[in-house]
Amino acid sequence: MKEKLFYITASVMAIALIAGCSIGPHYTLIQSYNQLMPSSIAVIPVMNETVDMKAPDVVRPIVYQKVINWGYESPSLQMIDEILSQNHIHEAGEINQFTAQQLGEMFSVDAILYTTITDWSTTWLAVYASQTVGLKFELRSAKDNQLLWEGQYTLENRAIAGNKRQMAALAVISALSPYQPLVYEAVNIIFRKLPYGPYHA
Repeated sequence: MKEKLFYITASVMAIALIAGCSIGPHYTLIQSYNQLMPSSIAVIPVMNETVDMKAPDVVRPIVYQKVINWGYESPSLQMIDEILSQNHIHEAGEINQFTAQQLGEMFSVDAILYTTITDWSTTWLAVYASQTVGLKFELRSAKDNQLLWEGQYTLENRAIAGNKRQMAALAVISALSPYQPLVYEAVNIIFRKLPYGPYHA
């Protein structure tokens, strides 16, 4: 077993990694953002346009922590989910029946962050493997539903194997590689165009 693990590790180190993006990044920020800047943002459940049902569970905590680190107050995810449940909302798609103003009243926040997963895929073709994460954000005012900021980005990591050993390792990578690093990177890139909140250190 130890020999097999060493074999895979050595092969992985030799694989050529190529990082790139296929869409974006795209941003929109209203000119008056600094005057209308919210101090608190609710990170509501994530819309998922992909077939991976576990993707929102990976994305939402990362986004929530980013909002906090970016200097905005935010109710805990557990609190938001409990309030939504009390209002008979159990799936992300059901949230659209409420306006941003109504959600703002529910959570006592200044703005609502809508997150959509647009891509969450792994491709493996013999000597080539890729992993892709696509995210879209909309930040809307809880006062008048005005779009304050939006960002969209699709990030792809690609790897190419040069021999049979690397091909075997590539198959392992494509099957077991977690998405968290790509999500962190995509979120970091998108949030670069969102001004820091009032509580940023």
